[in-house]
Amino acid sequence: MKINAIKVIDYYVGSSLIAMLKPFVILLEKILRRDHRLELKKQVTFVKLLGGGSLVIAFPALLGLRKKYPDLSINLVTTKGITPFARSLNIFDNYFEIDYSSVIKLLLSSLNTYIRTFGSDTIIDLEVHSKLTTVFSVLSAARNRIGFYEHEAFWRRRIYTHMIYFNTFSGSYEFYDKIIHLFTVSPSSIGECRDHLLKGLPRVEQTGKYRICIGHACSDIGRERMLDAKQWEKVFQSRIDKNIEAEVVFLGVKRDSQLAAEIIETLSTRFRNIKFVNSCGQYSLTESLAILSSSNEFWSIDSSLLHYARLFNIKTVSWWGPTDPKTRLRAIPGLEEETYYCKIPCSPCTHVTETPPCMGDNICIENLFNDKKREWTGLVT
Repeated sequence: MKINAIKVIDYYVGSSLIAMLKPFVILLEKILRRDHRLELKKQVTFVKLLGGGSLVIAFPALLGLRKKYPDLSINLVTTKGITPFARSLNIFDNYFEIDYSSVIKLLLSSLNTYIRTFGSDTIIDLEVHSKLTTVFSVLSAARNRIGFYEHEAFWRRRIYTHMIYFNTFSGSYEFYDKIIHLFTVSPSSIGECRDHLLKGLPRVEQTGKYRICIGHACSDIGRERMLDAKQWEKVFQSRIDKNIEAEVVFLGVKRDSQLAAEIIETLSTRFRNIKFVNSCGQYSLTESLAILSSSNEFWSIDSSLLHYARLFNIKTVSWWGPTDPKTRLRAIPGLEEETYYCKIPCSPCTHVTETPPCMGDNICIENLFNDKKREWTGLVT
């Protein structure tokens, strides 16, 4: 199923189930009078279904939790696309995948995950917008159910035992940190995160050339973030001397290979001394991270790989439009970094509204490359 279909199911089915379940939850709480003190006992289950980059942003908090509670069983309810990101962090003990490729698989995998996680002592729902993950948390019968709320708290109150306000226009890392603060845990330092990540990566052969890795693609959530081939050409023209000898490696999954090939075709005739490598779909995430960790620079849109690169302390250059860098980038002392963001009234829109007001015509990205700025649009027809 496509992401838009998932959103529709989540909204309508999730809202209905929350409305049905809430009276029973309130009644059971009055009868059972459970102890909701914030103590971690034996196991905690996190829920994160979409957005691998969000897990990387939350990594300092997750590693801090793991270091303080080394014997705690930390589980993750997730999806197939997010599991590689979770495994790269080497934090979780068990992974329970929900398959949303079809309605039948969604139901069956959800039931299997529910059975395997039923009775978890603590559920921490990292999905800010999902209603079905809220339903999942309460059906788990967990003693403590912790989650976020945005502008509307009514429906989640009493469903969650503890709620944390999530402000979409502030740094998301602040709210991930706040969760572990509930258990008197502090986030790990960036240095600790870097060392922890590097231990799990294979060695990469060095070519001796100056290596620039490119993160040109992102997930289905907000592909308006991406630059097209012509815009990447402008990036290279403004940043690279034609006579420089370097290696430029495009990182991504198989579906990102076509855009990488288009960009390379556009650039290769202009920059003959540069070796362009399209590695999209050629390596696992762990292998791609090893290549990234050995590079000199990383140029990227708002993507999960950018958050890894920043933890590796690599010089990063990033371009932003539908998302605001201040909501994603935790300050890292000593990091050499450039961010390009042309604020317009309708940005940020990703994670803020269901439908981008530009309907995919990403004006905010286009304005990064044109002297004459286009007017933003607020009209959706």
